[in-house]
Amino acid sequence: MKINLIIVLTFYSIAVYSHNDDTIKIMPVGNSITAGEHYHFPAVEERTGYRKLLYEMLVNAGYNIDFVGSQNHGIRPKDCDNWYDWNNEAYPGWKIKDIAAKLKIALVEYQPDILLIHVGTNGTTWDEKPNQVKDMLNMINQFSIDNNHSITVFLCLIINQFIELDAAPTTKFNKDVEKMVKAREGDKIHIVLVDMENGAGIDYSDNLPAPDTNPPYEGGDMIGRRYPGVALDKYHPNEKGNAKMDVKFFIEIEKYFKNTTQP
Repeated sequence: MKINLIIVLTFYSIAVYSHNDDTIKIMPVGNSITAGEHYHFPAVEERTGYRKLLYEMLVNAGYNIDFVGSQNHGIRPKDCDNWYDWNNEAYPGWKIKDIAAKLKIALVEYQPDILLIHVGTNGTTWDEKPNQVKDMLNMINQFSIDNNHSITVFLCLIINQFIELDAAPTTKFNKDVEKMVKAREGDKIHIVLVDMENGAGIDYSDNLPAPDTNPPYEGGDMIGRRYPGVALDKYHPNEKGNAKMDVKFFIEIEKYFKNTTQP
């Protein structure tokens, strides 16, 4: 598929991307869910989060893309048979304000066309988080204005965590973020909400191992002990959950390209 022209309309502005020969720069932004809990090469159970499969899906669909960012989660040598574009802007364990501070620097260096943002799972100050997302969006929009650089933000309504945990704070956060985004007017950036809460996340379709499993099952861990089909822990998707995030992102990105590309 060849993309000749992408036109993004917002309430007050018209942004034009020409990608006939240029690549589309995509920056995955977030914490450990975006990083994929991967810190060394070779990867343990392909801990590259949703990024590896999404990159492959987009390339196989014919899009000319480049994942960009300062972080190297999932890095592997260029001559590796299982290479993919691993660049990202993900900080395991970090909260929204700290991620936004790093993103502000990364925007200047990498000039992304698209941001894939999944933030908000870390920390317990749920009442403050929607305003922190708002501040992040304001920062991105100001960068777009100051640099006359068009950006489309795929902003996630974040995944619920393990089924035994209280999902109410996540649901309220997502509803507050959705309401805030829909009330925004005059942005230069274009924001696409991606409902990961209802469309992706940790997969519960497999039974948990028996309590007497050796080693004992304690929600998974981050150092390699795994149970097939079970989440790494109570917070991070397994391969099946990551695949759901891939599909959700791909559907929304594909829809966006089709709706904004002239024949």
